[in-house]
Amino acid sequence: MNKKGRKWIAMALAGTMALTVAAGCGRSESAATNNGVDTQAQASEGTQGGEDTAATEGGDSAASEVGVPWDDIVDINILYVSMGPVPAGVDAVEAEINKITESEINTHVNVEVIEIGSYDQQVNLKLSSSEQLDLILTMPGGPASFTTMRSQGQLQDISDLLEEYGQGVLDTVGDLMAATTVDGGIYAVPVYRDVSSSEYIVMRTDVLEDLGLLEKAQNMTSMTEYEEILEAVASSEKWSNLAPIGAGAGILIFTTGGGCIGGDKFADMTAFDMLGDTMNLVGVNPDGSDPTVELTYSSDEYRAMYEQVKDWYDRGFVYKDAQTESATGSELIKSNVAFSFIMDGEYGVEDAQTQLCGMPVTCVPILSYPISTGSCTKFTWGVPSAAKEPEAAIAFLNMMYTDARINNLMAWGIEGVDYEVTDGIAHYIEGNENPAYHLADYTVGNQFLVLPWEGAEADRREITKELMDSTPVSAYLGFSADLSAVTTELSGINNVLAEFRPQVETGMASEEVYQDFQERLAAVGADKIVAEYQNQLNDWLAQQ
Repeated sequence: MNKKGRKWIAMALAGTMALTVAAGCGRSESAATNNGVDTQAQASEGTQGGEDTAATEGGDSAASEVGVPWDDIVDINILYVSMGPVPAGVDAVEAEINKITESEINTHVNVEVIEIGSYDQQVNLKLSSSEQLDLILTMPGGPASFTTMRSQGQLQDISDLLEEYGQGVLDTVGDLMAATTVDGGIYAVPVYRDVSSSEYIVMRTDVLEDLGLLEKAQNMTSMTEYEEILEAVASSEKWSNLAPIGAGAGILIFTTGGGCIGGDKFADMTAFDMLGDTMNLVGVNPDGSDPTVELTYSSDEYRAMYEQVKDWYDRGFVYKDAQTESATGSELIKSNVAFSFIMDGEYGVEDAQTQLCGMPVTCVPILSYPISTGSCTKFTWGVPSAAKEPEAAIAFLNMMYTDARINNLMAWGIEGVDYEVTDGIAHYIEGNENPAYHLADYTVGNQFLVLPWEGAEADRREITKELMDSTPVSAYLGFSADLSAVTTELSGINNVLAEFRPQVETGMASEEVYQDFQERLAAVGADKIVAEYQNQLNDWLAQQ
């Protein structure tokens, strides 16, 4: 990586912790063009909650139209996640889904939703038992991540099944399928969502307005200007009770899922591809000009980030309990603890964070990230290796990527029961702000077919699709490393990172602790892991 003086570098982290996902994605109602499906027509025809939900009637005739060869209803079990408590209305939504699928693809879908805090454990239990599981949502990191499940042989190659039963999936996702293609085989399908993201500074709007700093904040172009705002908050008699910068729940100062930054001018920042590494251990320039893999935690950029955050901590800007805090940045704002925090997110982050923070916030972009393997595999849908009905699973997956009815049901529930639609915008029914079903739109098959939620523009789909289409793509999209040869080293690295990152990345670590961190990384074999990435990347490039 470039070692020029004060140049800022941000390393695009491939996966984030579950709580980071919940905070970073929020309710990101992005959407896009309909890829051959008349989204608006389907969304406005009363497509949930009634006998008219099926586009055609008669299981056999409908099945033959989509190329499904089975004559009897086939049962499949699918598993996906809730970012909060499991909704009480899952069974009702399942019934509405089956009004469509039994008629059109001769498939009965058994839906199970698991709370995010238990998801990894439950996935592991189900995969290790004989319980039927035919379709599963993978997570950004941990045991239920695409990278882990694929490397452990828990996901099957669905290439042929997609050709036969999922052509709509292939047509919709297009080139992004490279992210889940390994050695010519497709092992999952990326959720088709806004995979372009940026790093943002999130600040309380009321504080900025009270201090006369709103315009200054909205037009910030450097960390120097951000520091001036932090100083104004810290020295204000009215707002000095707030921590100028909040951090916690794995969302540290500069490593929220979007990078490690150190320097000043926003315009000088560069994003790097982390090559699908969920530990943020390696980085490479995404433009393809230099395929050298570097240990990020020992880079000049990480050192600059540490020095920046250490200075902020010493000046009293950082929340004093950041190292051990379990709350997210948005929760710290909502509870009147913090003024600001730094996070990565997609277009519409201001709407989402305003809801999560419980008050208006101003979000200022710092830099944008390229589309990479990591961004595409944050959420994917795969077929477990032991699936009993993989053909029917792919037939349903095809509907998940092409049918607005299925996507709206899986995200918002039943229209007229869990939500209603006004002028193309979904919103809670008055008097029922806590419906029986309401999940996230960024985990369903095709986010671009989900109605935008209240607070977003009616054309949010088109806006985000255009933005995503214009986002640079990493030269290494599709690269995925097999780290089975360095499992011992990875275990050691995990322990070292758990011990040192909370100290270093909140500015609490002394120079002595920072140097100890570097020595411990070397001692557990970090260089061996980097070399493994480099060798595999070289081999992958030679085959392109």
